[in-house]
Amino acid sequence: MLLRRNWAEEVVVANKMRRVLGVAAAVVALCGAVTVPASASSPEASPPARLTSAPTVTEAPGTLVLPYVVVTGNDLLHTWWAELAVRANGGTVVSSYPQVGVVVAYSPRDGFAPAVRKVPGITAVGATRTAKIPVDWFAARKDVRYTGPGSPNSGQVPPEGTAWDVPALGVDKAHEVTTGSKRVTVGVLDTGVDDTHPDLAGAFDRRDSVSCLSGWADRGAGAWRPTLDGHGTHVAGTIAAARDGKGVVGIAPGVKLAAVKLAELDDTETPESMVCGFVWAADHGFSVTNNSYRSIPWRYTCSNQIDQAAIKLAVGRAVAYAQRRNVLVVASAGNAGIDLDQRSSDAESPADSTPAPRPIDTDCIRLPHELPGVIGAGAVDEKLLKASFSNYSASRVTVGAPGVRIWSTWPGGLFRSASGTSMSSPHAAGVAALIASAHPFLRGDRLGRALTAQATPLPCPELYDPNGDGKPDAVCAPSPTGNTFYGAGLPNAAAAVR
Repeated sequence: MLLRRNWAEEVVVANKMRRVLGVAAAVVALCGAVTVPASASSPEASPPARLTSAPTVTEAPGTLVLPYVVVTGNDLLHTWWAELAVRANGGTVVSSYPQVGVVVAYSPRDGFAPAVRKVPGITAVGATRTAKIPVDWFAARKDVRYTGPGSPNSGQVPPEGTAWDVPALGVDKAHEVTTGSKRVTVGVLDTGVDDTHPDLAGAFDRRDSVSCLSGWADRGAGAWRPTLDGHGTHVAGTIAAARDGKGVVGIAPGVKLAAVKLAELDDTETPESMVCGFVWAADHGFSVTNNSYRSIPWRYTCSNQIDQAAIKLAVGRAVAYAQRRNVLVVASAGNAGIDLDQRSSDAESPADSTPAPRPIDTDCIRLPHELPGVIGAGAVDEKLLKASFSNYSASRVTVGAPGVRIWSTWPGGLFRSASGTSMSSPHAAGVAALIASAHPFLRGDRLGRALTAQATPLPCPELYDPNGDGKPDAVCAPSPTGNTFYGAGLPNAAAAVR
């Protein structure tokens, strides 16, 4: 109630100030900072963007535009002013997030970003693509049928509870105490979730599921479902697939699942979809979010590049807002098999156009994995050794979890085996959900500390040689939290419910 009351008071204050801002717009226009049409300076002519409605697209279908994040003060007043600046300089407001001071916009104009950057009160402006996209991207999706790949070996799924990851984490022992609480919601920020899958339907929460694909919260029926990629459905099953005697069993089948669709295909999540997704998770009371993806256009986002700095700021604000609202953010640590503390080059960016090698340093980070407070999950195999593909780090890998040959759910009622840190992250998120269920007073960063405190330490191997050639392929070393391969160790579901 207090939150709503404060929000209402802020709306009243903002309404009172808009006429003042109308005058201010005229003053700014005279100073040459931004050209504001007379009609745009009237609050009645440009009401604030709604969070859950599609933008009004006036351009002809197929018109090419660039999307942007515009960062300003995190309140209604500054956000309205940023919207005004966007419209005055030939842009369209897609959605506004006053909670974090971010406006998502697009424009066909090449000079849009430099013009808006000159407006007083604008902190940063960044293009979230390096190649223009059709304006149709921002419309609501009406066809949410799954047309992606199936699973030819679905019938080979091991009997429920016998896959190697279940005993490795002590899931059976944990379920003797609890399978999780419906008070706990885990958000799957991914490619969408098939809520009609028999192993997921009982846990799924449609009310709190949404598509953030285009940077605005599309609450249309089934908007959260996958269309081209079953990645999110696989992640969801690891977290909360039903214990029903068939298929697979999730780490915490008793919790609620919510889908926040960020992309059509894995590893194509965008800055605007992430801002939308984390604000949604914060405002809808999620306990945990799982983030098994890499963002575009930059695989590593750097502060010394003007567009990337704006992206880093916008996404960072959204993640921090979710964390302040007691959301534990869990993310995959990546599959490049590198020491994240020693990286020096990036040959995969920009991922939306033509990648070219570029030098980077540790200030260039993977979003959202390397933002402060995020739980980074590396992958281990059946022998509880670091998977050859799993990144490692003294500070950016928090835990090591099963990520090799993991069976889980797939769209269309199927099952599929997959490998990657994408699979390890939901194991960690599932154990965190069990902790939140058994100990409801543990939330946010306290929940994260409990996850690491109850993990089973994994020692560094004497010789890490997955190729079997007698030479070390990577060197494991002690770190402040444990070691560089596994962080604090293997999440422990049995210990989580004590």
